[in-house]
Amino acid sequence: MKTTKDTKVFATIRNRIFAGILFVTPVMATIWIFNFLLNLVTGWFPRRHFPTLNNMLGGYLLTVLVLLFIILVFYGIGALSLYLGKRATRFVDNLFGNIPVIKTIYKFLKQFRDWIENRSESMFSSVVLVRYPHAGSYAIGLVTANTQAAISNHVLGEDGQPLACVNVFIATTPNPTSGFFLIYPKREVTFLSIEVSAAMNLIISAGAIMNELPPEIEAARPPHDH
Repeated sequence: MKTTKDTKVFATIRNRIFAGILFVTPVMATIWIFNFLLNLVTGWFPRRHFPTLNNMLGGYLLTVLVLLFIILVFYGIGALSLYLGKRATRFVDNLFGNIPVIKTIYKFLKQFRDWIENRSESMFSSVVLVRYPHAGSYAIGLVTANTQAAISNHVLGEDGQPLACVNVFIATTPNPTSGFFLIYPKREVTFLSIEVSAAMNLIISAGAIMNELPPEIEAARPPHDH
């Protein structure tokens, strides 16, 4: 039979190994994702034509040079588009806007780009607390925009008048890139004084990683939770 001392030693070793795995996992995952994206962006380059550079530092030197070249190309395109202004936009719109099938894809991506471009810091303007998926529970939501009148005019209050509404994205845990798009009357959402990044940490970690709670939530907590 194992003694109590042997059991404690085994538990200590196990806990330290587990702690080491937890510490290394985000570091290794970050490196892996970075390398994957780097190879994805630079993988098209014909390395066989530059054998000397490709053999230096395991090919990383050539990869970095290709990445710098791509950055310079995008810098040049950006500078040229800013110089030409609306002329460049009209040219591209006319070029892709008259090709069947392609014009549908281009229009969708252009609208998505314009949406992102109009957001100076984030695609989400604020964080809200909403009732979801039923009246007895709450979810963290991210406001994307005010609802267009063509939609909100059909959301009526008790007096029959249209209610001001907001578009809310409710992200799933732990993958916040998927979720649900819902429309809420403004009077039914509680705007929280927390940053979007803090809300994303809360969603991704399923509530395990919490910054300081905003006053709206802190005040609603039962006394024994403080």
